[in-house]
Amino acid sequence: MKSSFLVRIALVLAALSLLAACGGGKPVRRINPPTISIQQLAVQADGRWLIELRIHNFSTVPMRFDTFEAGLEIEGSNAGALFLRPNLEIPGESADVFEATLAPSRDAADRLAEAARSGSVGYLLRGGVQTSEPSKKFPLSQSSRLSPVPGRPNTYR
Repeated sequence: MKSSFLVRIALVLAALSLLAACGGGKPVRRINPPTISIQQLAVQADGRWLIELRIHNFSTVPMRFDTFEAGLEIEGSNAGALFLRPNLEIPGESADVFEATLAPSRDAADRLAEAARSGSVGYLLRGGVQTSEPSKKFPLSQSSRLSPVPGRPNTYR
């Protein structure tokens, strides 16, 4: 009886070993939607906004980000549209930053100034991002808040 138990354990271990060998040791390719958020927004002397956008690649594989287009709202007011070709390759589970310049609508600029006095300002990015490696289009809807940066007037993070 004891030897039959040992034979069963040996067979189970052999089967598990075969299953592990079938995997080939290759990492699993997972393609997950990226996130894009505003890392920093700085109001320039001419009134335009210099916006640093952070792309986070949550996939397990590198991705080449080719096209980004989105509408930006500040406190519910349409600030304008962003269309960029960042041409960034971001390794799996990593992030990078790219810049955009926007001439905001008057209403959005006023709302940014008003909301900043209260401590923070809400924003919404809505649009999409296109990758070439792998070839995919991901929808984007990202909302968050920006707060004034101490010691840096007209700059928000």
